Amino acid sequence: MEATLEEFKNKFNVSRETIEKIAIYKDFILESNKKFNLIGKSTEKDLFIRHFTDSAQLYGHFKNTDHLFDFGSGAGFPGMIIKLISDDHNQKINVYLVDKSKKKCDFLFELANKLNIKIIILNNLVSDIKVPKNSSVTSRAFKSLINTFDEMKKNIKNVSQFILLKGKSYQKEIDEALLKYEFKCEKFKSITSNEGKILKIKELKIIQSKVVNA
Repeated sequence: MEATLEEFKNKFNVSRETIEKIAIYKDFILESNKKFNLIGKSTEKDLFIRHFTDSAQLYGHFKNTDHLFDFGSGAGFPGMIIKLISDDHNQKINVYLVDKSKKKCDFLFELANKLNIKIIILNNLVSDIKVPKNSSVTSRAFKSLINTFDEMKKNIKNVSQFILLKGKSYQKEIDEALLKYEFKCEKFKSITSNEGKILKIKELKIIQSKVVNA
């Protein structure tokens, strides 16, 4: 077993069966990345840290979630990884991978079949989907906070939390979003980036008096 696979198994307390699925995932994404722009070519050599571990660190934030929506899922990060870990831990979460690209959704369908995993793949714009009650939203490289919230206007009441991986400009995004929205935000250190943060956002409300013209 590769050192990275063994480290992942121990760090996230998953079974050998799940690690075998992770290995299949890794090989398939590297093979598919030759044809599709799923991940940056420069990140292939650091695939586990940059994508698998980066996604898996979010799992602990979804333990009381019924539905999880991954916006701009692309290659399945972080939603597919969270689903693999939650299944391994016998936690029932309905995971939805949302992406506007048909090619990326086709990849996700094929990946789900290879992993024998039950997951919902939506080839839609975020603004077109309907989110059920007690849902969480996650993303890694989607849109700015304010644009993400704007996309979710009609679903705000049904979203219990947003768990978002952000880079070094996270505070600028928070400040911008606060011009239009009210929310509570907790910040957690990322284990894969010294500059990045995990943002946990709850109690999101649009403040009419703060709406700014574009």
